[in-house]
Amino acid sequence: MEKARKRKKPKRAKPKQVKSYQSQQKRRRSRALLTQACLGVMIVALLFGVSYACVQIVHGQPVLPAAMMDGLGSLVPGSTSAPQGTSTPQGASTPQDVLEPAGTPADAPSGTGTADGQAEPQVRAQSWNTAVPLERTLPADLSAADARMIAVPENGRLSTEYFRTALFIGDSLSQGFALYEPTRDVATVCAYKSTSPNQVLQNYVGQRPDGSKIEMWDDIKLQNPSNIYILYGTNALIAQSDEAFLKYYSDLLDLLRERFPNVPIYVQSITPTTAAQGVKQPPLENGHIRQVNAAIARMAAEKGMYYLNAQEALADTEGNLRADYTGTLDGIHMNPKGYAEWADYLLTHTVYSSYNAQFLVEGPYA
Repeated sequence: MEKARKRKKPKRAKPKQVKSYQSQQKRRRSRALLTQACLGVMIVALLFGVSYACVQIVHGQPVLPAAMMDGLGSLVPGSTSAPQGTSTPQGASTPQDVLEPAGTPADAPSGTGTADGQAEPQVRAQSWNTAVPLERTLPADLSAADARMIAVPENGRLSTEYFRTALFIGDSLSQGFALYEPTRDVATVCAYKSTSPNQVLQNYVGQRPDGSKIEMWDDIKLQNPSNIYILYGTNALIAQSDEAFLKYYSDLLDLLRERFPNVPIYVQSITPTTAAQGVKQPPLENGHIRQVNAAIARMAAEKGMYYLNAQEALADTEGNLRADYTGTLDGIHMNPKGYAEWADYLLTHTVYSSYNAQFLVEGPYA
């Protein structure tokens, strides 16, 4: 009897209702924890986005990338997307040049000569009232086209904030954009002293404006520009034949288009030199430079890029580098006044796009 009494009583099973209640409580706690975690992630992302936007606004930079802004612009009724600089067939969708009636004074400096000393035929002035993007009509035969007819004409005026997302590529001439106002401390400059397109293609080490050195193509390909400005030729014309220079330049432009497929690329004319420099270094004689520029203009147009005739802003009536723009070292590089005029020319010779429109301060569609 006593043994029977000492036997432990069997444990009573918990009611099913209690187990069900505990399971529900666990599920509720799990859902609550998951919800809190999701809300935490969303709050962190929101704070990061607001901080990023504030930093961009403080530094005067756009909050959204150029490609995204163009895409958003196309969704707004009545808005138009930017003509991109992608390679397109001749006559493809890029802004149109509108000619004024015959007899209008030429756009370029009068009296500009050719290599043989003969005056070039005058070109009628151009206007570009692009309230909306239009299709540009290029000459049917680019091989015989005047470079000034291919060049981007004057088209409103942009503020200097436009340069904050622009990329300048070139040699020591382009390095001036990193040294002088209004582009100093504003634009990104991937320009290297005494270099040519073939050296960039082979990723040679180049010297930056601050004296530091880096592999040139590795430096360029890491950038994220909204517009690209490229200029080569001064060093190449001295070291290479015209044919070799143009071949390497063409290959470099193709590489840039591959790396930056949706970014407008402005191919700039080789800048003028002084008459004395042309005598000292015949490849840099201004008549010869104009011949090479004509080939560069046609090459840019064939690739769907934009040609800029910077000679309009920098040359005197005889086609030489203006004396008041000439630097003290040689007859090639310019002083701060020359770079200010050059930058002003770039701000008044851009193609229409929804991205560029945010910087317009005056002009036919400002």
